[in-house]
Amino acid sequence: MRLVIARCQVDYVGRLTAHLPMATRLILVKADGSVSVHADDRAY
Repeated sequence: MRLVIARCQVDYVGRLTAHLPMATRLILVKADGSVSVHADDRAY
């Protein structure tokens, strides 16, 4: 697992569509290729 802390914006298209504005986020990248994006108020 890799943990990345970055100031970024996110555009996601998949089961749902989301645009996350610029913020400091924790990004988790797992060995199976899955990615989670976390912020203070929620996770995607």
